[in-house]
Amino acid sequence: MNQQKDKTRLLSIGMLLVISVSLITSLFFKEKWLWMDEVLSYLLISDPSIVHMNDALVSSMDQNPPIFPNVYWVIGHLVSENPQFLRAVTVVTFAITIVLLYQYTTKLIGNSVLNFVLIATIVAFTYLNLSLSTQIRGYALFLLVSLGYFVIMHRLMASPNRVSLLVAFGLLALLMVFSHSFGLFYAAASGAFFAGLFLLSRDRRYLLVLAVHALILVTWLLVWYPNFVIQTQAGKPHSWIPLPTFWSFFTIVGELAPSISSTLERKSVFQILPILRFLVLIGLWVYIALPRLTSHKFRELLRDQAFTFYLLSGFMYLLPMAISVGVSLFYRSVFISRYLWPGHLLVIYQLVYAFYFFRSRWSIRPNRLVLITRLLPLYMLLLAGFIFYQNRKLTAFPSGVLAYLPQLDKRYPVFVETADYFLPIWFHDKTTKIRYLLDWETAMNKSNILQATVEHKVLKSVREKYHVTNIMTGQEFNPVTVPHFYVIDESSNYQIEHFIENGKVQIIRELPIDIAGHRILECRFRS
Repeated sequence: MNQQKDKTRLLSIGMLLVISVSLITSLFFKEKWLWMDEVLSYLLISDPSIVHMNDALVSSMDQNPPIFPNVYWVIGHLVSENPQFLRAVTVVTFAITIVLLYQYTTKLIGNSVLNFVLIATIVAFTYLNLSLSTQIRGYALFLLVSLGYFVIMHRLMASPNRVSLLVAFGLLALLMVFSHSFGLFYAAASGAFFAGLFLLSRDRRYLLVLAVHALILVTWLLVWYPNFVIQTQAGKPHSWIPLPTFWSFFTIVGELAPSISSTLERKSVFQILPILRFLVLIGLWVYIALPRLTSHKFRELLRDQAFTFYLLSGFMYLLPMAISVGVSLFYRSVFISRYLWPGHLLVIYQLVYAFYFFRSRWSIRPNRLVLITRLLPLYMLLLAGFIFYQNRKLTAFPSGVLAYLPQLDKRYPVFVETADYFLPIWFHDKTTKIRYLLDWETAMNKSNILQATVEHKVLKSVREKYHVTNIMTGQEFNPVTVPHFYVIDESSNYQIEHFIENGKVQIIRELPIDIAGHRILECRFRS
């Protein structure tokens, strides 16, 4: 037993190093520019005043609860505000989460070596991990807290009246809903889970867990709901997230599971692969879990902790997903893969458990297990190289437009039509007079993209809270202030076209740009 614990501890250190070192190293071999949401996060984190930061947080500038910016504000001001350092903090948070999942899985199932190989492989081949684990955003913190929440949920299944677990559950639940608003969906799903356990077992002790859920809801309503209402104003009249469709549903849930190539799956021939992944995962859960649920008494099932966590994993993977689809269809669209990222942890456990379920029908010879153990150092090196290579390829900011900025006359401002372009260029490029025009009329135009209204409110708050004068109001957009200017016009956005059509602005010339759906216009106001 001690030997197994020592091996698990050693492999945990190895996994922490493989993930964190490969990802952090890759940050220095790729474009260092922050993308739009990271710039917003960094503005908050680098605020000299934590009081002002929290005031800015409760606006249309950000739609997240306070845990992430406050934690990173403290880290940034105590250690370093360097963006690469803050990204590294996110990486380490993610790596710790995976290590803790590995340790808990090994505690339930055993076999530390095979678990290392399985979990590390799943993590490396899931695109969402590489994307979200290297950003100055709150998702990694949300992931870590969610893992703790799932583990305490699992332990409460067998001991629902244990005071220490109830207290830990309540604290983790509060951390979860104050880390990301999507945590409310996970809290609702866990409430449904324990309500189901109560109905199944008639064990009144589960009512204690449900009472904690009620306390969490009341606390959130009293502490954060008024601020939540203010933040959600940015999502009116509509969300920036498209409504889920048949294909988008499977694409989004498919991102929670490993794939050979996310790029390949965008091609029409391979679009069926995310559907197959989802159906296989659900099919496995039904095939493995339902027979035992129907053939065994509830108290007998509780003795098998590995199985009960598998049962919980399937339920907590599916129900928040279903809730978010329902909310998206009937209220406001929130169905996007990064909000569902905690579900990936549950996918990992489901796949590992399913592997052992079918492995029980065939055996791995001891000499093969010894060979796997001996090859593990080589595998770790190859895995680190793979993660480094894959993450180095990823770019969150669409930087292709940067190559065309040097040809523009530095005397004139350059207007862009999206926050995706404006915030990173404004933050990083001090040589370009980058501008964004706040115009509600064009943002509301039916031919405009969904993001237009949200970005208008976000950047309006940035201007007001952080005095960013590069974000111009409609009154400032006039022949006196900007008689001559450039526009990076995107076909998906409707803004400059409005001023050209009504005769206020004249196109002097169109400059070449080899980016689909883009054109660079040199313009002036008509006299």
